[in-house]
Amino acid sequence: MRICILGATGLVGRECLDLVARAWPQADLRLLASRDQALEHCGQQLRVHAATGLEAADAPRGDLALVALDDAHSARYVPRLLALGYRVVDKSNTYRADPEVVLGVAGVNHQRIGPSDRLVANPNCTTIPLALALQPLQRAFGLCSVQVSTYQAISGAGQQTLDEFLADCQRGYAAADRLGAAFAANGYAGNTVPHHARTDASGFSAEEQKLMTETRRILELPELRISAQCCRVPVAVGHYENVWVELEQPASVAAAAQALANGGPFVHWVPSADGAGLSALAAVADRDRALVGRLRLDPRDPTGHTLCLTVVGDNLRLGAATNAVRLAAHWFASADPTLQAAP
Repeated sequence: MRICILGATGLVGRECLDLVARAWPQADLRLLASRDQALEHCGQQLRVHAATGLEAADAPRGDLALVALDDAHSARYVPRLLALGYRVVDKSNTYRADPEVVLGVAGVNHQRIGPSDRLVANPNCTTIPLALALQPLQRAFGLCSVQVSTYQAISGAGQQTLDEFLADCQRGYAAADRLGAAFAANGYAGNTVPHHARTDASGFSAEEQKLMTETRRILELPELRISAQCCRVPVAVGHYENVWVELEQPASVAAAAQALANGGPFVHWVPSADGAGLSALAAVADRDRALVGRLRLDPRDPTGHTLCLTVVGDNLRLGAATNAVRLAAHWFASADPTLQAAP
């Protein structure tokens, strides 16, 4: 099996390296990035080729490509990978809205990937854990509406931004200032800011729009009433989401908890009412599952139709690389059963 990781030197690309070793340990692996270089990973020096080599007439063919690039470069290279015979899982926004391309969450709608499909879109890093948490409730009680507030880690903005954030934290927290005046008011370090994706005429950011539209599509609920507000928090890795769900059928906390506890292998039900064990760093310790808990009846709704809950996920793994590998495992069976979505 010949596997290509395009964007191998980035945060998600590096995670894909570890997961490919688990899923397909005997694969012939080719790493691509912006230029020829060496990548140090797990004590090894790995050769990385310039992605422009894909455009050569004699570019090597392959079986599977995991693409972790920005939108412009995905649009440039994904068609070429398909022409070279690869099946492709693309992480960018480029194909997510294409009705001819499955937008997949392993454990929710991966069965939509048919034998003739050769390109699958990986959803946004907040959408994946949310969809995993909502599907068991949808299946048991039906969904009327969803409200989401997200608290997103800095690594979602990329490796350079994460490195700058960590350096700014070192400088800022070294200052003897309890008010945080050493930090930039519009920066990420020591701060909470609106998600800096572009904002449309409605006032919602692209990040908020993605979370809303992708969730509707994945759950196959085009009329679902859903609203989202997204912000960045000064955390390196791990996205945190507070969710309010209005159900078609009323549900007790016990019944809803049972549905979530039986939500599948990619959902980890955390039963503590106070949220113990449910944090960004808890997700980094359980990287390949959505942590779901802090379930309560919404006191504003005496009918029992509305629940409050918290969803947490590692944005680099569950929210990106792990889901991509699990989707690919629908084509090529994984040697690691934790990376294999059910048929």
